[in-house]
Amino acid sequence: MAKAHTFTDNFNDNSINTSKWEAYGPVQEVNHRLEIRPDGGIANYAGCKSTAAYDLTDSFFHLEVRQALLQSAPTSETAFFARGPGTERILFSLGAGELSCGLNGTTLAHEPYDPERHRWWRMRESAGMLHWEVSANGREWNTLVSEPAPFTPTSLIVELQAGCYQPTSSPGVAIFDCFNTPPERLSRRAEERRLSAQATREQVARLAAERHHPEHFNNNDEVNYPDRPFIGSYSKGLKHDSVGDPDPISYGSLLRALESRDPGDFEEILQPSGALKLVNPQAGLTFELSGPDPQAVTQPPAPRFDSKRAAAEMGELYWMALARDVPFINYASEAGIANSIIERAIRSLTTEFPLFGGTPTVTAQNLFRGIFPGEQVGPYISQFLWKGNSDPRKPDGQGRDADEGFITYGSQVIDQRQWTVKGFPEIGAAADYMTQFATWLAVQNGRDDRGKDQFDTTRRRFIRNLRDGAQYVHFDQVVNAYLSAAFLLLSEPLGNQLTGMGASRPQVDKEFPCDQGNPYDPPGTASDSRTQVGFATFGPIQLMQLLGEVSGRAGRAVWWQKWGVHRRLRPEEYGGRVDNHLSSRRTYPLDSSILNSLSTGLLSPYFSERWGSFLLPQAYPEGAPLHPAYGAGHATLSGACATILKAYFDESAPIENPRIASADGTALVAYTGADAAQMTVGGELNKLAGNIALFRNAAGVHWRTDYSESLLLGERVALGLLLELSLTFNEDGAFFQFTRFDGSRVRVVDGRVEPA
Repeated sequence: MAKAHTFTDNFNDNSINTSKWEAYGPVQEVNHRLEIRPDGGIANYAGCKSTAAYDLTDSFFHLEVRQALLQSAPTSETAFFARGPGTERILFSLGAGELSCGLNGTTLAHEPYDPERHRWWRMRESAGMLHWEVSANGREWNTLVSEPAPFTPTSLIVELQAGCYQPTSSPGVAIFDCFNTPPERLSRRAEERRLSAQATREQVARLAAERHHPEHFNNNDEVNYPDRPFIGSYSKGLKHDSVGDPDPISYGSLLRALESRDPGDFEEILQPSGALKLVNPQAGLTFELSGPDPQAVTQPPAPRFDSKRAAAEMGELYWMALARDVPFINYASEAGIANSIIERAIRSLTTEFPLFGGTPTVTAQNLFRGIFPGEQVGPYISQFLWKGNSDPRKPDGQGRDADEGFITYGSQVIDQRQWTVKGFPEIGAAADYMTQFATWLAVQNGRDDRGKDQFDTTRRRFIRNLRDGAQYVHFDQVVNAYLSAAFLLLSEPLGNQLTGMGASRPQVDKEFPCDQGNPYDPPGTASDSRTQVGFATFGPIQLMQLLGEVSGRAGRAVWWQKWGVHRRLRPEEYGGRVDNHLSSRRTYPLDSSILNSLSTGLLSPYFSERWGSFLLPQAYPEGAPLHPAYGAGHATLSGACATILKAYFDESAPIENPRIASADGTALVAYTGADAAQMTVGGELNKLAGNIALFRNAAGVHWRTDYSESLLLGERVALGLLLELSLTFNEDGAFFQFTRFDGSRVRVVDGRVEPA
């Protein structure tokens, strides 16, 4: 029988070799690697197993694990194992953030998973001993555990597997490569980029120069539909034909510029006369002098245009558009009314679109919400978007109590209420746009419809529904919300925020302590300085600097993903394909689930009768901005800023007296849900990030995946910046500590990340 190490596959031919592997479930060999994408929403496993058995004695199996399933999905598993003809099994398994080594059903060792240090997995037999080994580069190996072999491993089937043993929202993608083959060199383009970044930054930080640069892959939608070129890709602001499909020559001029990276080629992109300009396609080509290079972080491919996942995400967007004017405070009661929009949305997302990417069992509590820790606790809106900071020196009604919604910036005040847009029947207008095909087509060709919003000028209101949320993220610069949260956390005095703080002094006697790694705060701890306070380091100046700094770096990283990698179409463009298809103008390879729901299913009572088309109603007159959907700028910057705030403040501090906006948004009233006492600073910061990201979905300009993957991208940028910053401190024992979006707690100290 052949030795184990003679069984090789570099997965480079983009087609599973059926003489070597038997595949099951959603598995594909693509982009010169093996991708396993288990279905979300159901318990299932996918993978491939060898068609022949191999002899492991004095031999080995190894592979590169480029990406595991999301560790935020606690019921997901990524596994690599060899099994004998009976119950014999030699196993690597990764789940809930732990990499485990197993033998015949017994766990021999486990440790927190580090995707860099544990990039390569190897099982080896020598002289009757079995060894489980890991490597960062596929060359130098570290042994996790060794064990005498309880059987002779001469006839083993090897298997690569990923899946969920319970229904799981958005489990992600497992990516394997280099099975029993040496590590492959990076592509010429990626290698050139890595070396250029090192040369630019080697005087700044050795840590940054040695950071791994990944290769970037998209979903191949630019070549997936040769009979309908570029229908699955972003093209707004370029030229289109009479039904809104991209003009191949115009689209090709964009690709030429992105490939050449020549600034002159960007000036030659072919747009319709008078079209709005494309937004910053060269941003991701810049170099950074601190934090990760824009191309040193990446995102997995977005769902394909023809996929069931894309259709399910679009189904959620249609429901969000329909539910824009339903107050959050009414979701629970509306869910109990048969055939209300909320009840239908819950039913539709559960039955028609279970792969939409949220929690599989949809309820009034998690409808349209994010999936990360804290996002489904308490009201839909983060307290940081509603409450103000209390100040006993102020008059009643003008910021004395937190529920008045005023945040003090020194001597200036920010009102958490806003001018909202018309959209309620009593106002007499509906603020939904681009629902007529002629308007939609003109906007796709770059017509400038900005500034046509109709405002409700009767009074300012707290965010009460999805339309208000969409309005909030229409004109912001993203960092606004996090600066406000920072001022609130820095200045809230001790005591009851609603009934007086006694003698507590704002910005002096602090309600919310800093993280324990801060050498100056919280006072009274063992590490607290006897003679000093923080200001330019570990104080408000550094915090404000970091929020702005990480925003810019996160923005440039996600702009590379948008233009340089994925070029995912906007939901409004997908809606145009749907409208063309159902109106018989042209046919497309759309998944039947979205077509069925719109024509005969739960969405059909509203489309096309309400607006006269099947287009996705937009909250903004101009629809989406002129840059691709994936990743999302608001979501990436939110993930980065929330990470900075979580690293600075004590996440476990409770949020007292939670509030919720009244149905008309004129007041904040007490939130009395059973989970009111479970709200924390960390959870509400995660929720703030989710709110800012998903409000863009509510506007109709982003997808669910844009939120879920882009928050993680922003977190990676922030973590890279904190890593470099941690090398610069003069203070003894200083560190940053926070909970990642996947639920794991990490500490950043002296240029390394370790479990907290």
